[in-house]
This record gives sequence, C-alpha cells and structure tokens, in this order.
Amino acid sequence: MCSSVKNIAVASCFVLALAGCSGSEHEDLREFTKNAHADRKPRIEPLPEVKPQEVFAYNPAQLTDPFAPQNIRPARAKVGAGGGEVRPDMNRRKEPLEEFPLDALKMVGTLARGKQTWAVIQAPDGTVHRSKVGDHIGQNFGMVTKITDEKIDLIELVQGPSGDWIEREANLALTE
Repeated sequence: MCSSVKNIAVASCFVLALAGCSGSEHEDLREFTKNAHADRKPRIEPLPEVKPQEVFAYNPAQLTDPFAPQNIRPARAKVGAGGGEVRPDMNRRKEPLEEFPLDALKMVGTLARGKQTWAVIQAPDGTVHRSKVGDHIGQNFGMVTKITDEKIDLIELVQGPSGDWIEREANLALTE
C-alpha cells in the first residue's frame, strides 16, 4: 500500500508542475514572436538574365581530320646546320658539368675579360666551374648559346617518343 501512495504522490506532483507551466505569464512573449515577422516577406533576388548563345554551324568537310595518320605522327626533328637531323655527338668527351642534371646546377655569377664572358656555376658537390658559350652542361647534351648577367641560355637535345632527337630551349637563372 505504501508504494501506491508514493505513485499517487509522484503523479500529483507531476500534474501540478505541468499546470504551473501552462500559465499566462508568458503569453506576451508568445504573441510577440508570433507577430514580429508576420508583415515581413523574405527577399529573394531575381535570377540573372540568361543570354542566348551564338549559333555555331559545324562543317567538318572543310576541316582537317585530327585523327588522320599524318596528324598523329610526331613532328620531325629540327634540321641541323649540316643539313641532316640533329643528334648528339656520342664520341665527344664529356665535360665536367654534364655529369649533373641541369636543375641541380646553380649559376652564381659571371666573369668577363675583354669580349669573353664566362658563367660561374656551382655543382651539387660544391665545386665551382666556369662555362663559356659552346660548352656543354646538364645531362641532356645541353650546349650554352648565350650568357647574360641574369641567366645562361642553352639548347638541349632530348629523345622524342619515336626515338628521334629534338632540340629544346632551356636556361639556368642566377641564384640569389
């Protein structure tokens, strides 16, 4: 019997608590929240104007076929001064700076005497070399073509996908 009295007491406390919350003391707050934004409409920006696209008539009959065999083959190598295709001289004795990749070399300055100019180049092993126009540097048969105070211009010979040799311009900029 004691437990039923407890249950009745807990239930009556719960009912009284609910009755206390339903009072009209917060009615003004409920009314404000209901009417605060009643007259406001959300502002939606209009969609941007769609501009009509220009009509393009594609006529493939007058255009080159990109998949024709003559367009798939790689471009031929540049012709050298002797009239033949460009290729490196494999019998030439390698110069000291050809042992390092070009991106590992640092141009640290220039030297000049009369009309002769040399580039001062530091190798990754810490040694310092000088190079003039016509010297070879880098691992791609690079030949120095021009030396300025800011950079060294060179032409490298690289093998293309079909095995032919292609000339490629490169440079080595002065390191600050």
